Amino acid sequence: MVYNAIQNYLNENKILDKSNVISYINSYFAKASINISVKGIIKHLESLVEKKRIVEGSKLTRANVFRNSRRKKIHDFISENPGVYYNKIVKDLKLSNHVVYWHISILLKFGFIKTTKIENHEIFFNSKLKQDEVKKHYFSTIKEKSKKMLNFLKNYELGITGLKLASILQFHPKTVKKYLIYLEELGLVEKKKVSAKKTLYFYKNY
Repeated sequence: MVYNAIQNYLNENKILDKSNVISYINSYFAKASINISVKGIIKHLESLVEKKRIVEGSKLTRANVFRNSRRKKIHDFISENPGVYYNKIVKDLKLSNHVVYWHISILLKFGFIKTTKIENHEIFFNSKLKQDEVKKHYFSTIKEKSKKMLNFLKNYELGITGLKLASILQFHPKTVKKYLIYLEELGLVEKKKVSAKKTLYFYKNY
């Protein structure tokens, strides 16, 4: 009942303000002869905020966030590309910075997506995913250099040293070393020490 009253409040094109909406709901229930205390209203209101069904300072509820086609498009793109960063969203969806920023802020407020930082990039992903899953997808699909390294290792069953991998792909050895550490930590690559000075790297499936 509290949620329905809030929806009526927002349908009047009002922004959710906790103090104002409490007065509105109290009056709404009084007219409908519904017996509920202000304390009870506050309790249910806080529960709805905690569950992100409503957000203070917004005209939206969780139920109607995707009525906007652009917002749904951005959400679907992020869900399909976990670990995607802001500039790629703008570029691939051919939307303006302002539009993407606004809709991402709404999706974050209502808890549909989350954000974190990898290599100083702010990346976005569906809130249902775990961060390890996101990192795996980022380094194997989004990040071009680590993606090329993995694709090479998939087809190189005998294993390869970091220096030789850097030479073949024409990457800086420090770059290759950095990404091999990430990929090993994420379980995408494994290494085998064959001598005191030689370590081979393999794609995890082998």
